[in-house]
Formats: sequence, C-alpha cells, structure tokens
Amino acid sequence: MIDHGSATPHPDQAARGGRLDARANLLIAEYHAIRAVVAQKSSASHALVGAYLTVVAVLLGFVVANRADPRLLVTVPILAASSGITILRRRRDREAANRYILDVLRPIAVECSGDERILTWEDFYARHRDERSLRYEFGLQLVFPLSAAAALIATLPLLDSVGDWLAWLAGLLFLGALLYTYVEQNRTHLARAAGAAGTSCRLIVARLRGR
Repeated sequence: MIDHGSATPHPDQAARGGRLDARANLLIAEYHAIRAVVAQKSSASHALVGAYLTVVAVLLGFVVANRADPRLLVTVPILAASSGITILRRRRDREAANRYILDVLRPIAVECSGDERILTWEDFYARHRDERSLRYEFGLQLVFPLSAAAALIATLPLLDSVGDWLAWLAGLLFLGALLYTYVEQNRTHLARAAGAAGTSCRLIVARLRGR
C-alpha cells in the first residue's frame, strides 16, 4: 500500500516555499528595523524639544533673576532654528518611512501572505488621527518660531553697537530659514487652516450683515 499522506512535496514546491519563507523573514526584519528608526527619531525629537525649552528657561532666568545682559536672548533664534529644523527634518524622515512601509513593504507582504489586511497601521493611524493631535503637533512646532520672534522683538530696543546689530541680523536670518522650512513642510495643512479661517470669517460677516 502507498501512503499518499506521507508523500514528499515536489522539489519545485519546496524551493518556492523556502523562497517565500526567506522573503517573509527579510520583510519582517526590515519592517522592525524601520519601525525602530521611526521610534528613535520620535524620541529624539521630544528630547530635543525638552532641551530647547530648558535652555530658553535658563537664559530667561539669567536675564530676569540675575540681571544679566538681556542681549543674551539674541542667541534664542539660532537655537530655535537649529532645533526646529532638526525636528522638522526628522518628521519628514518618519513620513518617508511610513510611505515606504505602505508603498513598498506592504505589497510584498500581501503577496507573501495572501492577506490584504496586513501592515495597515500607518494608513489606519493617518485616517483616524483626530484634529487634537494635529493641533498639538503644529502647536509644538510653532514654539520655535514664536520664541525666536519674541526674543528678537525684546532685544531690538537694546542694540547699540555694530556687533549687536550683526548678531541680531544673524538671528533674523535664522528665523527666516526656520519659517521657510516650516511653511514648506506644512504647506498643505496651513492652506487647509487658512481656508477654514476664511470660511469662518465669511460666515461671521454674512451673519453680521443679516442682522
């Protein structure tokens, strides 16, 4: 008698199954590596925000409590631009990593598993992230240009030498670079916010005219 249940698979099928297993293992390893990089960049960005706020608080403490030269605040725009642009670049890297998972890794995973529901977290999170998290993210980014602008305004009346003016202008250039980077990376969201604000203003004007 021949035991058909114990028949060995065809060599071609075995080789194909081995290749699929190898692809799946490589896919899982690459996915975990990308997610680890994303988590590392996110943690580093939060740490950088905390470090920046600490340094600004220390400078304000020197100026207010220890009566140090208020022109020390001219360094705030340089710190703000360096920190803010770094955080914006890391956010762009995280978005690129998420797009890579969706556009490159997910089709391979679907092919290997035959299941369309795999590796959908990035897309799910992007579609279900509420407005509060968006406001928090953009509000956090605004900390840098707002604090830099406040420092430049506060030190403007105190400038009395060429060196002071050169340092102030350097801070203004750094602030301009930060604002340019901020607008470039948030153009879509800023346009959406401006459109919503314009609609609200038109509704208010229409209601006032109707009275």
